[in-house]
Amino acid sequence: MDALGPLPALPPVRRTPSSDHAPDERHRPGTLPGSVPEPLPRRTLPQQALLDALASRLPAEPAARRAESPQRPATPAASVPTPSPSPAPLDRAAALLRTRPDPTLLIYERPTPGRAAPATQVAVNRHEPLPQLLGELAAQTPRSTPRAELLSKTREASPNPNPGTGTGTGTGLTRARQLIEAGRPAEALDLLDQLDPAPQPRTAHWHLARAAAWQQLQRPQEAAREASAALARTGVDAPTRHAALQQLGQALTLQGETAEAAWCHRARLAEHPRDSGAALQAASAAATEADWPALAQDLSRLERTLQPAPAPAPAAAPARPEIRTAPDPALLAAFTDDPARLRQAAEQAVQARLGRRVERSPARRRAARAPGSRLRLGLLLGTMPAGAPSPWPIVEMLMALDPAQFDLTVYADLPEESPARNDARLQQLRERTGNSRWHDCADSDEDTLALTISADALDLLAVLDARADSRRLATLARHPAALQIAWADGAGSTGAPFIDYLVGDRERTPIELAADTVEAIAQMPSRHRPSEPPAAALEPCERPSRADCGLPGTAMVYACFARPGAILPEQFAAWCRILADTAGAVLWLRGATPVVRARLQQAAAGLGIDPHRLIFAAELEPARHAARLPLADLVLDTFPDSGERRCLEALQQGVPVLSRRGRSPGSRRAGALLQAVGLPELVCDGPERLHIEAVRLGRDAARRAALREQLHQRLQADPLHDPAGLARDFAALVRRMVDRLDAGLPPVPLAALPAP
Repeated sequence: MDALGPLPALPPVRRTPSSDHAPDERHRPGTLPGSVPEPLPRRTLPQQALLDALASRLPAEPAARRAESPQRPATPAASVPTPSPSPAPLDRAAALLRTRPDPTLLIYERPTPGRAAPATQVAVNRHEPLPQLLGELAAQTPRSTPRAELLSKTREASPNPNPGTGTGTGTGLTRARQLIEAGRPAEALDLLDQLDPAPQPRTAHWHLARAAAWQQLQRPQEAAREASAALARTGVDAPTRHAALQQLGQALTLQGETAEAAWCHRARLAEHPRDSGAALQAASAAATEADWPALAQDLSRLERTLQPAPAPAPAAAPARPEIRTAPDPALLAAFTDDPARLRQAAEQAVQARLGRRVERSPARRRAARAPGSRLRLGLLLGTMPAGAPSPWPIVEMLMALDPAQFDLTVYADLPEESPARNDARLQQLRERTGNSRWHDCADSDEDTLALTISADALDLLAVLDARADSRRLATLARHPAALQIAWADGAGSTGAPFIDYLVGDRERTPIELAADTVEAIAQMPSRHRPSEPPAAALEPCERPSRADCGLPGTAMVYACFARPGAILPEQFAAWCRILADTAGAVLWLRGATPVVRARLQQAAAGLGIDPHRLIFAAELEPARHAARLPLADLVLDTFPDSGERRCLEALQQGVPVLSRRGRSPGSRRAGALLQAVGLPELVCDGPERLHIEAVRLGRDAARRAALREQLHQRLQADPLHDPAGLARDFAALVRRMVDRLDAGLPPVPLAALPAP
């Protein structure tokens, strides 16, 4: 079932003090079986900054009032000036945040010690939704703003402006953004500190650039502070306000403050209701918080943003410029396994990043190659984004290629701050290629890198990161190599028509998927890439007992160590049905915040499951986590966001995994691993089949023991890593690609064939 469709009806999850301003006396702890603990209240950094951002846009106080001492006694209630009958939306929004949080937006406001009470008081309906107020604020943006000024502000707020040619602050900001784009955030911060001397007020764009630099340095708290400062200085500039809210939301997400991040994205969506990117990010934050009522609303909004825009009426007045951000395909893959939707999102993301629609370009002409000569293979190696699969297994596979058949050239696009520069495997790769075939291109601009690759007259360029957020996307769009390939990831198609082939395998990328990929699918016979090697490199740890982990001694233990955002309501309801049909079984979950834990326990209670049957694991370092994994009897995969890394960890520790096969590559990741280790019976088609198999295994200890023994024997041959064996398969596949190129034929889907 497509997760973007109607969500299954679940019993309402009771609201907690973290999401309701006034706790319901009927829902105190102890009323549920097992006395579900009450989540602790939280206080976060940006809440006051968000309030200040709204308060800073209120009309200035009269000079006489400003001159009064801030320590003056509070004005009696009777002497408060009578508010106007219809306060402006800005006044009402600021007053709403000052009085209490809006439960719909999950903002938890606490008074700040030493902060003076606001002098301006506005009567406000405490139940008025803030998104509606923000929508009214957006409607107040003056429509008389000259188009040239609006375009200028839009360009200034853009994350990828064209390089300026003048001098002054604007050029300095442009250069700082270029440094950030080049992976040099520390230098960008130094440059920004030299702009706008201290006596002058800093601009919103200055703070936004600093926020982007801090975020790239993995300093989300500083990034949130700078984005909050930018938000307070945006005024009526809608593009800059939108960019500030987006940057703040991303920083909050990195801090783990996903509820407040959702507020930022919903505020963007309130002002621009067709912003798919904002709707998707809000839904992702709601899923992370296990706030399923809010998730249902966010997915409904996302569905509306993905529909074609209605045609304006002929006599309609000109609308305000609409700001839209493309949905992140990787985020969207967590909610749907529809490959057509994912391809559409990927294409939109690529177009938004490049600022134009890109068509498939013809193959670049290259020097003639003598029959039987070595193939010129290039590797574009860059810093992978957080959460992406490690590039090193593919690097190991390429290093295992026969040097007599392949001439490997590496384009190392690794900034100075990249931790990959200190990896021993990088030095091994450099020794494999030699200095003549090694290019350090971290400081090269798009055109220079494209010319460097083109001058090497490659037969094929292997790209490890071809997502829309890759900083080398514009270089790849120039198609500097004769053929360009990428590896399939969770989102499926890259959406980039300048990627000729998408490397996959029979399970992850079936040929039937070709209609929903921009690239031509090229299948490997077994796996499309090696997995990380087993956790043997980890420090050995003593295996704990079930009692040490709070698990029952003999009962069936189902486990899933997915992040909370990967567990959707439909998935959780299916797990509860499995527990209901397996007497005494428990569900072992990844550790969660008190808020998430309470919501999951309440949802289980609503489905008739004792909350005590949910056991939350403590967060441990990788070695200790690997040591406790064998305590589980069966790992349950998530859907549609299949967990490749979680499945790999479980299989390497000898624990079977049960997975559901979907339509997209992201929903088939665990299935590809299970096929590789010879356990195809654990890949289920549809939720009904998965339920039957899970209950059957839960009741049959002998069958589970047989699966463990079978898995142990299969792992002796190392079918999941095996870079040398996969290198032979890859070499044969590359030959087929290049043979078509030599024959003047375009890329077409290449079904898997046995390696020669």
